[in-house]
Amino acid sequence: MSKSVCVFNLLESLLPMPEQVAVVEPSEMQRLYSGVGIPSLRTMELAGQARFVSLHEVKAANSLLGLVDPIKIHQTYVCLRAAAIDGDPDAMNDLGWLWLNGTRLASDPILARRLFKLAAVEGNGEALFNLAEQAYYGKGMVTNPALAIDYYEQAFEYGVPGAALALGAIYEEGDEGVMVDHGRAMLWYKRAVEEGDVLAGFYRGRLALNESSTEHNMASGVYWLQWSAMLGERCASEALVELYSSPFNSPPDPERRLYRFWRDFAIDQGSSTAIAMRGADEVSSLRLAENN
Repeated sequence: MSKSVCVFNLLESLLPMPEQVAVVEPSEMQRLYSGVGIPSLRTMELAGQARFVSLHEVKAANSLLGLVDPIKIHQTYVCLRAAAIDGDPDAMNDLGWLWLNGTRLASDPILARRLFKLAAVEGNGEALFNLAEQAYYGKGMVTNPALAIDYYEQAFEYGVPGAALALGAIYEEGDEGVMVDHGRAMLWYKRAVEEGDVLAGFYRGRLALNESSTEHNMASGVYWLQWSAMLGERCASEALVELYSSPFNSPPDPERRLYRFWRDFAIDQGSSTAIAMRGADEVSSLRLAENN
């Protein structure tokens, strides 16, 4: 029996018939975990369109995320089921993501994991990323950070956006069975930046500004926060506002021009934190004028 016939037989019995699939309203817990995992993003196609492509941007471009109409969800399931049975690893991963995500189809992380493994065997990088997410967050299995690292590394080799950033975050914070290693964290953030992950620039800069870290480097930290902020990452802009507003260990800014620049820049990006800081600055200026 050929490999394709085996896959066909397995998926034919594994995947529910369309009439057996119900669209559900997600619970609060499902909403909490809705950001876990990644559908098949056709990442190489999107990444070729621009240099800087974050995981958020790639996910936002996927049509599955816009599915809310029950009829369209059913139609999509029919198409994905047929494609998966025909051996399409992207479709296998998409179906797994729908059951992992649990905001459209009833959550079934066990079935999702089986589909991810099948898709991964067929070379689907997003499926490897999803296996890492399941291991890290404990969805359908006991949490296993070491196994998550292994899958994230494999996903990185397939060029999946977000894998390097996830690895950096694990090593920066440490976890059960995983020692804190800021040198390794910075290495993964660097790799993520080299692949154009703008958010990784924020993480790289933040870690460099951590005075208790072996990777502490003020100049490097400011540079990477600025790089990330100028490419649209609001959290980096907010970090710069906080940095220049601090009276302790902040870069030279005698007339607070840099502080005001980044505060207003963050406001233009929609930062409520920066708006509140501008309001506080205006109150302080009025009080100072009254006292004078």
